[in-house]
Amino acid sequence: MHISTRRRIARTLTIGCTCILMILVVIGFTGQVFAVGDSIALLRPQAGVLLLPCAVILLFMRARYLALATLLFSGVAIGSIAASVAAPSDDCDDSCLTLYQKNLMSKAWPRYSLADDILESGAQIVTLQEVSSHNRKYMSNLFEHYPEQAICEFRTEQNVAILTTLPIVENSEFCLQGYGLVGLQVKAPGGDLVWVVSVHLNWPFPYDQSRQSQVIADRISQLEGPVLIAGDFNMVPWGESVRRIGAAANNQSFGTVLNTHNLGSWKIPLPIDNLLFPKGTTGTVELRPFMGSDHLGKLARFRLGLDFGQARRRMLPYKQAA
Repeated sequence: MHISTRRRIARTLTIGCTCILMILVVIGFTGQVFAVGDSIALLRPQAGVLLLPCAVILLFMRARYLALATLLFSGVAIGSIAASVAAPSDDCDDSCLTLYQKNLMSKAWPRYSLADDILESGAQIVTLQEVSSHNRKYMSNLFEHYPEQAICEFRTEQNVAILTTLPIVENSEFCLQGYGLVGLQVKAPGGDLVWVVSVHLNWPFPYDQSRQSQVIADRISQLEGPVLIAGDFNMVPWGESVRRIGAAANNQSFGTVLNTHNLGSWKIPLPIDNLLFPKGTTGTVELRPFMGSDHLGKLARFRLGLDFGQARRRMLPYKQAA
């Protein structure tokens, strides 16, 4: 009698935990409709992995149909982030572009080593967030090195910026003040014109990330030609806010899912600094140290593989739908 009671309790707990995990997976896919869905999406891979042992236990309990459903939910959860995990790679030569992405942290130390790291990387494009007067003062050598700059006000002492050594198209610079978006068009070494945008999103629900990402996506959808999107999204690559912005340019996540925030860990990684590049782009991404910030940097060396004319044509349906 005592053993039977324990078995019932174990069965109830297992089924209860399984149902909770499956509900989390479902809610995590609702970010397009409900802002809270994006916050739950952060836990989608963990829920998918935890459902696997639940399925095994349910099989031993002879709850075969529920075990099968559990495996299905696990497959959907894990499979949905596969595109973010399996990143393209390719050796780069002199024809590749180099982009350094970094949230500076507005009042962090040390500043000099970080400025030197960006300069030594040889990055032709630098996308920055939390650019403050503090950073401008103690990283002056960085800002003096790059002849072309676009800086846009976001939050107090937390501006977004683009620095580049590439020629820029005259009057192409734009800024969505207060929305964490700045952009400009550059001339790549091969002569092609490429848009570059730096993004900084607010935290997700209960904060206003969902509406902010929609405003940014609407602006990006108006750009004709290939777009390089980089920034601190405060959201994982499979979250709706990131996907919405990527879809506006017909882009996809570039580089494997790597934790980029000091609050993340192997248990709950926070890959919230993202690169969204045109489909077909190949190259490599490496993480750069914190160097006083709470965000790791990302250094990408890449080759745009998508025909630019084709990229423009593919974006038109989205623009018309918007």
